[in-house]
Amino acid sequence: MLKYLIKRVLWMIPMLVGISLISFFIMHLAPGDITNNEAAFNPKASEESRQKLREMYNLDKPVIVQYGLWLKRMATLDFGNSFASHQKPVFWQKTDKEGNVTKGMIQEALPITLLINVLGLVITLTLAIPLGVIAARNHMGWQDKSITLFNFIGFSIPGFWLSLLLMYWLGVVNDWLPISGIHSLNYESLSTWGKIKDTLSHLMMPVIIPSITGLAGITLFIKNGMLDVLQQDYITTARAKGLNEHRVVYTHALRNALLPLITIIGLSIPGLIGGSVIAETIFAIPGMGKLFYDAVLMRDFPVVMGVLTIGAALTLIGNLLADIAYAWADPRVRRGVVRN
Repeated sequence: MLKYLIKRVLWMIPMLVGISLISFFIMHLAPGDITNNEAAFNPKASEESRQKLREMYNLDKPVIVQYGLWLKRMATLDFGNSFASHQKPVFWQKTDKEGNVTKGMIQEALPITLLINVLGLVITLTLAIPLGVIAARNHMGWQDKSITLFNFIGFSIPGFWLSLLLMYWLGVVNDWLPISGIHSLNYESLSTWGKIKDTLSHLMMPVIIPSITGLAGITLFIKNGMLDVLQQDYITTARAKGLNEHRVVYTHALRNALLPLITIIGLSIPGLIGGSVIAETIFAIPGMGKLFYDAVLMRDFPVVMGVLTIGAALTLIGNLLADIAYAWADPRVRRGVVRN
């Protein structure tokens, strides 16, 4: 097992470098750069000033040289500073010579995205597991057909359309929930409990919408897993021994049906960190998704590469954690890993 883990971790390094190389070159295939945006906001900007900007950002050098400079900084987790006027560090906070600390853009956006997506995943799993079990136990019954209908609706509704619909109905028409941001204007003057309620009210719609759209897929996944497990011989044997149905389903069948769910949770780690570009943009949530969207529009290469690299690293880590968890949960897989 240890040999397998070491091999997987070492293999992640060239994989990450390869992904970053492809991402870097694809970003430079897009037309324009940060100097185009600077010129657009300043009509008096001359070609000479734009050339100075290119030299300052190393954009005048060959792409492979730019990548080498970026890779050297990335090895120390320094993704540089943003091309935007505020010049904030991309990844983590930095302290200048005067002792002033400037927080990194990803450092500020990451906790918000993580909170929203973790809450959404918890809600999704809390609802999807019992719904999947109910649908499997009552296969082709009215409960199963009702849940299947819900799955079709969940698959069919576009997330951005549902976001706009709930914003209009809950925020504009009825004024029940705020429709943008994560805090109200008077947030600082609120009490501790008032701040908690204010934050929860702002997060309500951004959390509910991905939960609804993700619930359908996981419910169907669990239902199919339960149907497959309930047909196994050891389930028939357990029933023949006289075990009650509740114990057969929730002790023997469900535990084995949830094993593939470990893979899904492991692969969802990049999504938890990467955030949702559509939801965060619509609700003006200053998370990783909106940060990435704004950086792409501005041709802010350091921010785009920072987000893409972190997402790629988390994808590789998620795969590794899923394999480890699967091997830990299933002795058959664990023995296969040891033999390899």
